[in-house]
Amino acid sequence: MSIRTRITLYGLGIVAVVLAVISALWVLLIAGTVPQNQDKELAARAAVATEAVQRAAVGDLTARPPLAAADLATSREIVVLVLDDGGAALSSTGVVAGVPPAIPADLLAKARSDGTAVGTVPAGPVSLRVHVTPWQRPDLGRAGFVVAAQTSTRVQTDRAVVVLVLLVSAIGSLVAAAVGIWLVAGRALRPLRQLTATADEVARSGDLGRRLPHVPRRDDVGRLTASFNAMMERLQDAHRRMAEALAAQQRFTADASHELRTPLTTVRSSAGFLRTHADAAEPDRAAALAEIEAEAARMSRLVDDLLTLARADGGHRLRTQAVDLGELARQVCRQAGAQHPSRTLHCAGAPVRVLGEEDALRRLLWILLDNAVAHTDDGGTVWVAVTRAGGWAALQVSDDGTGIPPGLEERIFDRFFRADPARRQGGSGLGLSIARWIVWAHGGRISAANNDGGGATFVAELPASSNS
Repeated sequence: MSIRTRITLYGLGIVAVVLAVISALWVLLIAGTVPQNQDKELAARAAVATEAVQRAAVGDLTARPPLAAADLATSREIVVLVLDDGGAALSSTGVVAGVPPAIPADLLAKARSDGTAVGTVPAGPVSLRVHVTPWQRPDLGRAGFVVAAQTSTRVQTDRAVVVLVLLVSAIGSLVAAAVGIWLVAGRALRPLRQLTATADEVARSGDLGRRLPHVPRRDDVGRLTASFNAMMERLQDAHRRMAEALAAQQRFTADASHELRTPLTTVRSSAGFLRTHADAAEPDRAAALAEIEAEAARMSRLVDDLLTLARADGGHRLRTQAVDLGELARQVCRQAGAQHPSRTLHCAGAPVRVLGEEDALRRLLWILLDNAVAHTDDGGTVWVAVTRAGGWAALQVSDDGTGIPPGLEERIFDRFFRADPARRQGGSGLGLSIARWIVWAHGGRISAANNDGGGATFVAELPASSNS
């Protein structure tokens, strides 16, 4: 059973209960008011007849047969009987089986003592509702009773009419309610049908770009539509990021395989040479062993870089502490100057403290310095400066080397990317990627640009510690 059908049935159930309660109240109201209305009408007719008797001449108060009297067995009219003091009919506008109806003596006695009496009396095939009022004519020495009577079927007929009207109204109301609820439910549930159709189409086609039409109403259906579209946005974004991550992983795997293939080939070739030339000259053996050692060291560095990036992709958290970036830069510059005596290093490190991991920051400095040295010739110059601007600590490494090819200022931070492969045969192409991750992990940013006079400048900006 569909939701629309259930909503319609639930709504009809509520409407039916309400109509039943209202109808019951109306029936109870009619059951009490219809007899009261009949008694009021009988009392009014009896009062008018009593006044007529009080004005009647003596000849009018003699017994006479009814003339064109109403048959109470079939008529619903109010009839009037004028009785003498003994209860005999003097005149009557209605008959039952051809004779005026008989009024019980106890009802007449009650009217005589109380001044009026109301009751229901049997009269052959029907029952009569009667109102009895006594009359007196002292001037004529006469007395008697005026009786206004009407068949009781009038009350039953009125009740039946009311019940029929209520029944027809209830049926019409239920039909109208069913049609109205069905139409309103269909209109309200239209976005749900669209949602179902869209979800089915997405499941069949895999098109995560499908969206539901905007619903301007701020109701549950409107919020559901907005939530579905927002969910599709997140799914599409997650799918896009997953596809990009998968593509990056595939490129990463392919690049790593390519990088490892060359040193492995060299190691295998040198090992094969040593195995097949056991009597090779000592210089040749030493050269083969040197190649194996160099390529093994290269693979170790590559594997170490790969592990670093793998930890970065896995959400590795740094162990931070207050670090004096200026002092750290001076230490690394002294060590780099000793390792690269053919380069001139200038270091200006202001005492700026940052909240970071010292080993990671030290590695950042070494990556930027090694990159600068690799792109400068013998006799080249490298400048290292640490400054503070506002809430940022800036680490700047510049050189007077070959610079960055135009348009590659961002790509050089990609993994395994080499702007000049011929000059970096010993590198893995991962250094600047690691440098960017270190800066990002510290909440900073890094950029690269060419100098006006030649060479390149790398600037890493890190949040400065509030205590510096």
